[in-house]
Amino acid sequence: MSESKTPLSLDQIKQRLLAYPLPEVDLVVGIAEGGRIPAQMVAGLLGKPLITVKVNFRDEENQPHRTSPEFLEPFSLNFQKGASILLVDDVAVTGKTLGLVKSKLSDYQVQTFVFKGKADHVLFPEIKTCVAWPWKAVKEEESHQNSERRKFLKSLAGITAGMMLPFGGKAVADMDQQNRFSKDPNRDRFGDLLPKRKFGNTGIEMTMLGLGGAHIARMSEKEAERTIETALEGGIRFFDNAESYGNGLAERRYGMFLTPKYRDVAFIQSKTTARDAKTAKAHLEGSLKRMNTDFLDLWFIHAVSSPGDVDYRINNGVLDVFLEAQQSGKVKYIGFSGHSDYKAHLRMLEKSDTMQACQMPVNAFDPNYKSFINNVMPQLIEKNIAPIAMKTLANGGFFGGTSHFMHGNKPKIVPNVLTVEEALYFSWSLPVSVLVTGADDAKMLREKIDLAKRFKALDEAKRLELVEKVADFDGQFVEYYKV
Repeated sequence: MSESKTPLSLDQIKQRLLAYPLPEVDLVVGIAEGGRIPAQMVAGLLGKPLITVKVNFRDEENQPHRTSPEFLEPFSLNFQKGASILLVDDVAVTGKTLGLVKSKLSDYQVQTFVFKGKADHVLFPEIKTCVAWPWKAVKEEESHQNSERRKFLKSLAGITAGMMLPFGGKAVADMDQQNRFSKDPNRDRFGDLLPKRKFGNTGIEMTMLGLGGAHIARMSEKEAERTIETALEGGIRFFDNAESYGNGLAERRYGMFLTPKYRDVAFIQSKTTARDAKTAKAHLEGSLKRMNTDFLDLWFIHAVSSPGDVDYRINNGVLDVFLEAQQSGKVKYIGFSGHSDYKAHLRMLEKSDTMQACQMPVNAFDPNYKSFINNVMPQLIEKNIAPIAMKTLANGGFFGGTSHFMHGNKPKIVPNVLTVEEALYFSWSLPVSVLVTGADDAKMLREKIDLAKRFKALDEAKRLELVEKVADFDGQFVEYYKV
């Protein structure tokens, strides 16, 4: 008869970890499979890099099913000799697995840490029974979700390739737009452009990287001008904004530094949070005035937050204002955006077939938590609506932040698990027309431009690897902006 198990919740484990005096180390090494999630949590709290080693000895009931533990793949550590290491597993009964891995780390200062059992550090020393770990309780559901992720992400490879234009480009249907954006598909009067992608059903082509407007309002005026100039010099031609950014300051800075000299090459979008027709009209006129332009290339119904929110705005005439603005020529294309709830996006797609673009979170963590990629992107592709990626670094969430624009002290995806390059390349490897980046300054923008120039699409296996590497992070922390 199997021994009864002590149930532990994720919250209990987190609280105990937060109170535990973790040792200061240079590196965390986790023993997979059982120690993979504990090591992820510990590395996140310490803010240290994590390496996982695969060892097989016990089954899920902690019973040995080998005579001794064995490495499932070659293990050697390329890390500075003499560094301090915390070796983490979920459970240690005899210590044989910890001992095997520790024997390979003789050139380092190693301490061992387990959640239950025998080690230098033990999180729950009082527990003597087996434990019902919370991540194992949902293993079956996670397996189903992983299967669905694989199925969907696998289907994207051909779609993404079809959106990426060959060098030399192609003609577009709208001659006015062709003159602005595709007369020479690789250059304009300011120099070489970044690689371009198809932009939904509009017939135009757009640079794969766009400048986010929210950060423009947070910079000094001088840095905002420098960042806009850097975008243009680097081949960016897509410029994002919203009337709400800095209470109109971001739009005014486009009106000062972008439209006076560069309107002929700049594709400019703005957004309104209006929930009624009168406010939407006022926001449009204000955006045009602040940005010193007669028209917007793209206008968004912004920050839709729920199906009810979508219904309210449509019932109060917001969509009618958009269609009128498009008919009048004040707006060329219309779309919608949001980051709270993918169900709001699905409702908008259900209610209207007039949209040309949709802006939403697209990042390597999204498929694991209330996913826009899994739920919304298939419909965008089917309807030939241009997907615009935002929150590719979770608006600070990949850096442990839990508020807009900020880094923080929560477990970090970057740099502990993914690099910035891997994070952006994941998003670009999906069928997005443009990735909008929020750069803190011109220097940061240059780094993103360089990544765009070097971009090579990740294959299916690599995309899935990145999704699964981050799957064990807490969704509410990483993508705190979702409901």
